Amino acid sequence: MKKLNLLVVMVIFLAGVTYGQVNNTSATNNYNYGNAFDVAYEVSFPMGNLNNGAAASWAGTTARYEFNMGRGWAGMITTGYLSFADKNQQSFSAVPLMIGTKLHFVAGWYGMLETGFHFFSSTGSANYTNPTEWGYSIGTGYEIPLGKLLSIDLSTKYQYNTDNLSYWNTRAGLMFKF
Repeated sequence: MKKLNLLVVMVIFLAGVTYGQVNNTSATNNYNYGNAFDVAYEVSFPMGNLNNGAAASWAGTTARYEFNMGRGWAGMITTGYLSFADKNQQSFSAVPLMIGTKLHFVAGWYGMLETGFHFFSSTGSANYTNPTEWGYSIGTGYEIPLGKLLSIDLSTKYQYNTDNLSYWNTRAGLMFKF
């Protein structure tokens, strides 16, 4: 698993380095803005050990701040609240606190990579004692411009956390650029 993690990080790093060498103005001109803030609704599907005690999440809200790092590349800080449905008299919730990067490859489409912590809490007969888990995510998304300073941001990602408290996530957000 460690070799796979290293491979994923290296591929994303290489993609970012080689992208910086290409003069692709179609992606970079449309997404050079100062900063952005978005609020999103999320749906998460538990995997791994999290699937043992939690069902799909239909109630998740996150906020993300993005800052321009040049030529279609942005840094991100994300936090929010994810509530997973009860399964076997167990209830899980998580508060993610993630930092990451987003790189637009072509107009609208982007890839993203995040790392950070999830603060889990559980009730019922769960075997977890409210752990704080480090993890990372890798995903892709698409921004639909509604105007010069307003977009819809649709994304999907795989979130891996230590102790295999992992989930697949989809996100629909309203992005305000400034």
